[in-house]
Amino acid sequence: MNTYLERLAARTAAVHSVLCVGVDPAPESLPEGFAPTLSGIERFCEILLAAALPYAAAVKPNVAFFEAFGSGGIAALERLRGRVPTDIPFIADVKRGDIGSTAARQAVALYDALGVDAVTVNPYLGSEAIEPLLERGDRFAYLLCRTSNPGAGELQGLLVEADPAIGAPAEPLYARVARRAQKWGPGGTVGLVVGATAPAELERIRGIAPGLALLVPGVGAQGGEVDPVLRFGPATTAPAGGRPGGGLLVNVSRGVSGVASKAGVTDVAESLAAAAREWSARLRVQH
Repeated sequence: MNTYLERLAARTAAVHSVLCVGVDPAPESLPEGFAPTLSGIERFCEILLAAALPYAAAVKPNVAFFEAFGSGGIAALERLRGRVPTDIPFIADVKRGDIGSTAARQAVALYDALGVDAVTVNPYLGSEAIEPLLERGDRFAYLLCRTSNPGAGELQGLLVEADPAIGAPAEPLYARVARRAQKWGPGGTVGLVVGATAPAELERIRGIAPGLALLVPGVGAQGGEVDPVLRFGPATTAPAGGRPGGGLLVNVSRGVSGVASKAGVTDVAESLAAAAREWSARLRVQH
């Protein structure tokens, strides 16, 4: 059984990049010629995947953009899942997390029915509640740690008191999540979501958790810079360290898909491929 980190490392080595292509198909953002309907969204996503996947280390659809269309949207997502080769990690951005019995069914829905390799998870209920999403050795969960949205610090930045039992000083909540996450799951199935819009926090988190794989949103349209992410994003110790890319993935959504909606674009597929190729080069890593 290949682990998720092994599969990610192999794909990163194949494309020499840590680009994760985000798939967030808002109807109002589709290029000219694509109806703002489920059919139009699916057609656009098919073209996006065909154009961008040759340059991507992973792909991350935001499931809510498909759930909004009910059962038809889920069926479309399942068909799109079938278009992604098995050697390219498929990450469901769902931000799940609930009591154990519910999390167990979430694991079945996502890992088995939809066939995803990894998910995003809300750790707010603690490790016991989300254990079903962490316990499979061939799957992976990225815990929300320090997110890229403007209001992230409202709760994530709250100071929590020192905990001598785990050797933790007084620190922000996001730092405590990073510290705790290292002991969650069976080992090698947990990473963190850390936004590129918070480079100082990214550096601090990497110092706390040198071995955890990071999924980093927020570059491009949200204003995050690439250089700090490539400097502090790769893991330096096991389980993610020592592999191509150090377990790092940098998500780019609008920076790829959005180019097709710009004025003057005549070839949607070529514009998407060019954007993915450019971002892949910007996020190039050495082995």
